[in-house]
Amino acid sequence: MATEFTDNRERLERIWAPNNQHVRRMLIGLSRDIDLADDLLQETYLKALNSISGCRGENDRAWLCTIARNLFFSHRRLRYVHAEIDGDGEQAGVLNRVQDSSVGTTHHVELMHIRKAIADLAPDLRTALLMKHYCGFTYNEIADQSGCAEGTAKWRVSMAIGRLKKAIGVTEEMMEMTCADLSTTRMLDYLYKCLPPDEAEAMERHLRKCPQCRTRLDGTRRILSALDALEEEVRMMQIVELEPDGRPLLYSFSSYVNTSDEPLDQVRFCGNNTDTLDYLGVRGEELAFTREENTDDLRYRNTYNYSAVLSPPVAPGERLDQVCVVRPAEERAAVRQDDGNWKFHWSQLTSYDRDSAYVLAIRLPLNAELLSAEPQAYDVRKNPPTTTLVWRRLLAAGHRFGCDITYRLRGD
Repeated sequence: MATEFTDNRERLERIWAPNNQHVRRMLIGLSRDIDLADDLLQETYLKALNSISGCRGENDRAWLCTIARNLFFSHRRLRYVHAEIDGDGEQAGVLNRVQDSSVGTTHHVELMHIRKAIADLAPDLRTALLMKHYCGFTYNEIADQSGCAEGTAKWRVSMAIGRLKKAIGVTEEMMEMTCADLSTTRMLDYLYKCLPPDEAEAMERHLRKCPQCRTRLDGTRRILSALDALEEEVRMMQIVELEPDGRPLLYSFSSYVNTSDEPLDQVRFCGNNTDTLDYLGVRGEELAFTREENTDDLRYRNTYNYSAVLSPPVAPGERLDQVCVVRPAEERAAVRQDDGNWKFHWSQLTSYDRDSAYVLAIRLPLNAELLSAEPQAYDVRKNPPTTTLVWRRLLAAGHRFGCDITYRLRGD
């Protein structure tokens, strides 16, 4: 028995070594959470070890990726049932907002109405909505940053959703035909998976017997689906992983819906020619890409145009989730100081023409000790031997976010 286990481990190690980084990048792309991806990677190894006798050896990488992908989707299904709740009753976790399964079904004409309605919102309503939906802030955090009471923050989010409902034709009369105790805020918390399990179950029991509230829920779900479909226009998310020599590896995420009437068979984007694209993933699959120097538009000199073929194409109304793994230029690496400490600076410019919800996670090298971070991170996740810092900001158009980190490698 011990001999069989050793043989299985040796067989797995032979296929794990050349493929585990590819599997890890796929998991980071799917989860958008480097800490969760590492946990799932360990589960993938253990699952593969228990299943190695069934591996035919035809495509080792595909076999490992299938195991990892199934573990991720199993984890996501569990989150729908058991939401993580913090002390305020809000769902915990910066990068763990559950997205509604109906995302991507919103018609592009409806998206145009929602886009205009967001632009037409009063600034305080728009800010509260973007902070809640795209930054994942609690109502208390929205209130703290906006200088208002928590009840006011809830009212602003609720009012913003109401205005968006009007934009797609959900009338006031329809909204008034609901139970008095089922507020818009409570319904939003249910859809955001923020209610404790017992309250969520009570909500579901009520919805099963109340067609009027189900109608209202459908209207609210349409709004959240539209907001998710517009995510790329509002939300920017990046993960920076620092290696022991200070070099950063950037994971940049984008997500958007094909709003045309034709299938989308290619992805195209522009990148700085001082950076190196290491990996392009779409829907959990790695894509082969081509790169050409940009010579057509002088505004984009010193850039490359990247393109990749999608197979199968993305149908109209379907979502496209994309991750790019980029090796930034050497001058963006952390620098070791004379005292042995390391200093790292990261700076990112947001959109020139619209407010942006920016989420940044920076993973320090293994066994690094965090000494300081400016500005202070929203969250510091310590799971030895790793430390991950997370910032969340709603940034004005054309604003640059920058942070400075000082750390020391244990043993230096």
